Amino acid sequence: MQESDIQIVARNVLETLESYFRANNLSGSALAFSGGLDSTLLLKLSNLTLRPYTVGVKGSVDIKNAEEAADILQVNARIVVIDDDDIRNYAGIVKKIDPDIGINDLGYETVFAAVLDNIDERRLVTGQGSDEIFYGYRKFSDGRESSNFSSLEKLSRVTLPRERRIAEYFGKEVRMPYLEAGIQNLPAAMSREMNLREGGNKVILREAATMAGLPPELVRRAKKAAQYGSGVMKVIRRLEL
Repeated sequence: MQESDIQIVARNVLETLESYFRANNLSGSALAFSGGLDSTLLLKLSNLTLRPYTVGVKGSVDIKNAEEAADILQVNARIVVIDDDDIRNYAGIVKKIDPDIGINDLGYETVFAAVLDNIDERRLVTGQGSDEIFYGYRKFSDGRESSNFSSLEKLSRVTLPRERRIAEYFGKEVRMPYLEAGIQNLPAAMSREMNLREGGNKVILREAATMAGLPPELVRRAKKAAQYGSGVMKVIRRLEL
C-alpha cells in the first residue's frame, strides 16, 4: 500500500532521529522524562538505554504520566518530588543566570535546573525543540501564531544559550536530539499544514512514534508544558518568585 505524504515525511523524521542515535553514544545518559510523546520517543529510540528522571510537586500530572509510561515501557523512572523551598532555590539560580527571564520561561527552566541537580549522570538528554518544530504549543493550534519561525528564533537566540549556562552551573552537559539530529533540514516536517490537523497537533512526530513502535496510548497522550505539568508554575505564582 502506498504511503501517504504524512507517512513519508514521518518516516524521514524517524530515520533522521535513528541515525542521530546511532552516531551518538548516549547510552546511560539521563533523560528528562515527563511521560509525554517527546521524551517517551527518545527513550524508545535509545533502545531504553537512557535513564529517565521526572521532576514535579507531589501529585503532579507529570509524575502520574511518567509512572504510567514507565510501567508501559517496563523501565524504572526516578521520581524527584520537589517542594516550595526547592522551587524557590532553583528559581533563584535561574534568575541569577538570566535576570531578565519571563515568568513562563522561569517555570520551565526551574524544572530543568531541578532535573540537572538531581541526576547522577554527567549528561542530560531533553526533548527541547520538539514543540517548536512540530507545532506543539497551543498558540499554534488556537491561531495566535501561524508560523513557528519566531519560536525557533527565540529558542536559538535566548533559550539554548541560557540552558547551556544552567547546565554548566550544575557541571552537566545537555543534549537535544530534536534540535541536533538535522530535522530542520526536512522542511516538510516543519510544515504547519502537516503538523496541525483536525483534532490533533504534532501529527508528523506522532506518526513517527507509531512507526517506531510506541503504543497508541503514549502516541496520543496530550501533554502540558513542563512548568504546568510538574506543578511548578502554580508554586512560582503563589510564592511570587
